[in-house]
Amino acid sequence: MSRIHEQRHLPQRGGRTPLPRVDLTALVIPLALGASILWLLGWPTASTIALIAALVLLAAGLLTSPPAAARGGRPTGPRDRGSSLWLMVLVMSPAILLGSAFPLVADRLASHAVAGVHLETLILSASVAVPWLSQVVGTPVYRLLGSTISQGPGAVRRHYCELWPGLLALSIVPATAVTACVGIVTGWGIGALVAHFALIMAHVIFVQSLVVADLGSRRHLWALGWLAYAITLLIVPGWWLAPPLAGALSQILAIGGDLRALARPRRFAVAPVIADMWRGLILGGVLWADKLLLFVTVGRQFDVSLVYLCLQPAVLAYSYYFTIASPRINQAFTGFHDALENEPMSALRRRGAALRRMVTWSLARMASVGSAATLVVVALTAILAPGDIATVTAVSAASLLLAILTLLAYEIDHAGDSRAALVLSGIAVVLIAASFAAFDSVSAYGPIALAAMGLNVIGGLIHHRHWSAPEYAFFWGKALSW
Repeated sequence: MSRIHEQRHLPQRGGRTPLPRVDLTALVIPLALGASILWLLGWPTASTIALIAALVLLAAGLLTSPPAAARGGRPTGPRDRGSSLWLMVLVMSPAILLGSAFPLVADRLASHAVAGVHLETLILSASVAVPWLSQVVGTPVYRLLGSTISQGPGAVRRHYCELWPGLLALSIVPATAVTACVGIVTGWGIGALVAHFALIMAHVIFVQSLVVADLGSRRHLWALGWLAYAITLLIVPGWWLAPPLAGALSQILAIGGDLRALARPRRFAVAPVIADMWRGLILGGVLWADKLLLFVTVGRQFDVSLVYLCLQPAVLAYSYYFTIASPRINQAFTGFHDALENEPMSALRRRGAALRRMVTWSLARMASVGSAATLVVVALTAILAPGDIATVTAVSAASLLLAILTLLAYEIDHAGDSRAALVLSGIAVVLIAASFAAFDSVSAYGPIALAAMGLNVIGGLIHHRHWSAPEYAFFWGKALSW
């Protein structure tokens, strides 16, 4: 986390009051109303295409500049917008590359099987588990490396290589649990389950190899890993372990001589790491549990491409928050914590108000990005596959609402209330599981969307309570820590 903080980025007192401007975030509301009218009119083609064009332009504007409250009043120029757009392309590279590669190799995968299981089904079973599992195995890493980040990228690489063997060993437990769950539901033989476990662990190695690039904000290197994955899949789709291992190799080669630290693994306290893994299981399950549970309940009997398409608005919004909005919040948050030690309460109130606006408007912008993208997906479906529009609307809305809930829980946890974040997320995961137990296939997404909507209201109230006066909440939290 960067410790850069500039006082001029916060609102200043005195001077002329600037004229109010309508933020782009608010423009999604009239477009949503327009989409509702078109729905009632049967989605006339010309008007629907015009709506899609307007939504795409709005989404591009939303993605490339934060709201004024989230940038501290700084203007956003063409260079900033171009950099933000390119950064979003890099961050979305997994969705772009894999979404393009898998349809191209689907026919070639159909001719392969592993221990009597179609290779396409085996890959799908791993693909729906890996995002959730990556939250489980990735959550402890950032706490273990936290004190090293300020020492520079070389220290981070060496420290991570010392920790990696132990973290990889601990990852065997959740990977085994996922494989056992799949085995119980599918009835696959030992050979297929061994292959499933091997594929899961290959993806774990790949995910863990991306940590160094992620911590160093080396997005080009991070995207290179996914590019290596996609190219390998296109060249040798039948070599099912090759894509994740090729992606991992691209990251391992970039670590270079610091790999020698693997030979001197560092010990760490296991109990806190396991606790972090449980946190990752619960907090990460809000956004990713439904994909695994969908496969567990119906197997391959659902439209994979359709569900994948419906997930993308949520992924886009989630990526926007952590790529564009979160770094600014982290800078302001760090400066605010530094100010707790040497600034009077009057100054802290101003800083607290600015920080609150930044967090609130960033969440609102994220929701607007996701809403605009969801409306694009729904409108495209109305033109290209009108029979699927109800399913697309339910799955897209549920995924976006779960992404918003995930970020609310993240910011509640950021404010110091880990228990509330875990309880809120745990309830969401339980309700998701209950929905799949009670309803068939994608029909579970309607109840999931309703449950997520209610939990978002509760989460919003908890979030408001913690962030309404951060200067007091964080001051007393710091005082009690003394």
